[in-house]
Amino acid sequence: MISVQLIYDMEETADLDDDWLNNTCKNILNDKDQNTATISIILTNDKKLRKLKKEYFGEDVFTDTISFNLEEDGDPIDGEIYISLNRVSENAREFNQDTSRELKRVIIHGCLHLLGYDDQTPEGKKTMTCMEDHYLSQPIVPGPI
Repeated sequence: MISVQLIYDMEETADLDDDWLNNTCKNILNDKDQNTATISIILTNDKKLRKLKKEYFGEDVFTDTISFNLEEDGDPIDGEIYISLNRVSENAREFNQDTSRELKRVIIHGCLHLLGYDDQTPEGKKTMTCMEDHYLSQPIVPGPI
């Protein structure tokens, strides 16, 4: 079973369809032969993500998402995806995208990180962007997970 939980760590909320969220995360994981997972997606702000980036990565910079794998080697995926709604809004303006679509892209990006994908090289970034585009284009059929 794949469990996806959305947590708001702030007053602001996001326009995000639960069916899209659950089905997209499930599709990404199932496509990589992961049929058991627990994922918490925490929507927060720049201040929180900047603090996490500095504490865990030694970088004092703004970022849109940070993913943490919490599972032991060989166990099903158990992860947290932190997303700054401030950065998502800024990215949407910068790339002339709808904020909701940009949030979806960042959620997909975080799920890919939990699966071990990395965007630190041009090739890795290109791979992740192609996969993000693929999952953004998928129709979502409502239903249980």
